[in-house]
Amino acid sequence: MEFGILGPLLVRDGAEVRVIPAAKQRILLAALLVRRGQLVPAEQLVETVWDDRPPRSAATTLRNYVMRLRKGLGNAGERIETRAGGYLITVEPGEFDADRLVALRDLGADALRQGAFERATTLLDEALGLWRGPALVDVPSDSVRRLEADRLAEARLDILESKLDAELHLGHHAALFAELRTLTATHPERERFWVQLMTALYRSGRQSEALAVYQQVRQILTKEIGVEPGTELRAVHQRILSADPSLDDPAPAQDTEEHGIGRPVSPTPFQLPPDLTDFTGRTAEVLDLTARLTTASRRSAVIAVVSGQPGVGKSALAGHVAHAARFSHPDGTLYADLRGTQREPASAHAVLGSFLLALGLPAHTIPADLDERTALYRSVLAGRQLLVVLDNARDSAQVRPLLPGDPANAALITSRARLSDLAGAHPVELDVMTEAEALLFLERVLGPARPAADPRATAELAAACGGLPLALRICAARLSARPSWTVRHLADRLTGERQLFDELSLGSLDVRASFAASYEALDPAAARAFRLLSLPGSATVRIETAARLLDQPVSHTERILERLVDAHLLRAEEPGSYRYDGLLHAFAREQSVLRGLEPERWHAPPRRTARHREPDGVLVC
Repeated sequence: MEFGILGPLLVRDGAEVRVIPAAKQRILLAALLVRRGQLVPAEQLVETVWDDRPPRSAATTLRNYVMRLRKGLGNAGERIETRAGGYLITVEPGEFDADRLVALRDLGADALRQGAFERATTLLDEALGLWRGPALVDVPSDSVRRLEADRLAEARLDILESKLDAELHLGHHAALFAELRTLTATHPERERFWVQLMTALYRSGRQSEALAVYQQVRQILTKEIGVEPGTELRAVHQRILSADPSLDDPAPAQDTEEHGIGRPVSPTPFQLPPDLTDFTGRTAEVLDLTARLTTASRRSAVIAVVSGQPGVGKSALAGHVAHAARFSHPDGTLYADLRGTQREPASAHAVLGSFLLALGLPAHTIPADLDERTALYRSVLAGRQLLVVLDNARDSAQVRPLLPGDPANAALITSRARLSDLAGAHPVELDVMTEAEALLFLERVLGPARPAADPRATAELAAACGGLPLALRICAARLSARPSWTVRHLADRLTGERQLFDELSLGSLDVRASFAASYEALDPAAARAFRLLSLPGSATVRIETAARLLDQPVSHTERILERLVDAHLLRAEEPGSYRYDGLLHAFAREQSVLRGLEPERWHAPPRRTARHREPDGVLVC
C-alpha cells in the first residue's frame, strides 16, 4: 500500500492506483493523511471539508463522504477507522511518501556531516525523486495546504541545498550552473543558493562572474527585501576577493571514513533476506518495533527480541520491520541465521568472522579468540549506524557476543525462547494471527476470487490452521499449485488429527517438523509433561490437575510447566492455568499416541480418585 501527497493525492494498492474524482473526498483523505495515526475530530473535518462554511447537514454528509471514500479506496479503505468523536487513518511505516521524504532528508544530512558525500547525494536524490509536483496540488483546501504543503515545500528546498553542497564537495561545480541560476531566480531570498553559485563559478575559474553575482544578490536583498547580505554571503565574497585556498576545488572524494581502529570501511553491507510481498497484519508489533529501531537519540543500543511458538512468523516480522527501519541505519544491515533449532547452531565465533569480513576487514586481521573478535567487532561498529538482525537464536549466550555496544546501533533478535535473561532487551511476544488477519492473508496470496467463492470453507481452513502463519502459508501454496482444487477440498482434508500434519507439509515447509524441533530440545520431564497434559482432551489445564497427572508436587510441576511456557509450547493463561494453542495441542496428542499413550487408553495416576468436567471444559481433579 502507498499513500502520497508529494504532488496530486495518490493511493496505490499494489499495481492499482485508486482514483478519487470527488474534490471533497480528496480533501477528507488529505486531512486524515496529514494527521495519520491520530484521531481527527469530526467537527474539525467538517470545518476543513467546507472551509469553515458547513451546511446544516454537514455531520450526516461527512459520514456519507467517509463511506464513499472507503468504498472508492478498495482495500485501502479499511485503514480509515471510525472512533468516538472522529476518524483516523492508519499508515504503516514506509507507506507514506512525506514520511519517506523526511527520513531520507535526515539521513542525507547526516551523511553530509560525516563527509560521506556520495552517499549523501544518493539519499538526497532519492528524496527529491519522490516529488510528482507541488504537494497536495489537487486538494482544493487552503487549510490542509497551509498545514502541510508549505512545510513540505520548505523541506524540498532544504534537501536541494544539502544535495548541492554534496555535489560541490565532489567537485561537480561545472555541472551545477544552470540549476543554481534557476534556483537563485525563483528563490532569491535563500542566500545559500547564491553562496553555492558563487562557489561553483569561482572553482571554474570565473572569479569575476562570482563577484558580479554577489553584487546582484546584494542589490536584490537591499532594494527588494530591505536587508544586507548575511554572514555567509559576505564571508564567501571576501574569500573570493582574497583567493582563499579553502575555496579551491576539493580533492576527489574517497568516501572511505575511518572507523575506530583505523581501517577503511567497506561498501555498506545489506544482508537482509527479501521482504515478503504478502506480509499481513501485525500492525501493533510493526509500529512498536519500527519506532524503537528508528529512534534517533538514545543512551544505549536498542535490543529487541521477538519470541513466539514455532511457525508463528517471527522471522517474517523481523524481516519486514528491518526493511522498514533500514533508512535509519545508513551504514548498513547485518543478518545471520543462528540456526537455534538445529542440532548444530551457528557459533558466535563464526558469525563474528562473517560480519567482520562484510564490514571490510581482511581475513588475516580477524583474531581467532572469541573475546578479541567481539571487542574488534564492537570497535568497528563504534560511530556508525547499523542494524544487526539475529534470526532463530537458541539462547542469550549465543547472541551476547553479537550485540553492538554503540548507542547508534540496534539489534533485532528472533527466538522461540523468551531470552528473558538478556539485559536491556525489549520483548515482543508474537501470537498466532487473528481470524481477520488469517482470512486477509489467504486473500492476498490466493486472490479474492477463491476465498469469496466459499467464505465458510475459507473460515474453516483458517480455523483448522489455528491462525498459525506457517500452516496458512502451506495451505495457500498448495491451493496456488492446484488451481483445480477448491478451498472446500483442502479444508475437508484438514479434518481429523490423524492426517492433519500430513496435509500441513510442502517441501521444506512442514508444521510437524517445526514443532518437533522445539519438542526434541526439551528436557525429559518437560517433554513428558507436554505429552501427558494433552490427553484429557481439554486444551486448558490447571496446575493442581497437572500435578496429579504428573504425580509431582505443585511447586515442581509449576517449574516444569514454566519451562514449556518459556519454550512457547504452552501458554500461561492466568496464575495457575495453562493452555495449548490449537495445533500445538494436536501435536502433543500425536506425540502421546506415538508413545503408546492413546487417549482412549489413558488412565489416571493411582492417587487420583475422582474427576469431572466443569462447564468450561477444563478438567478438574
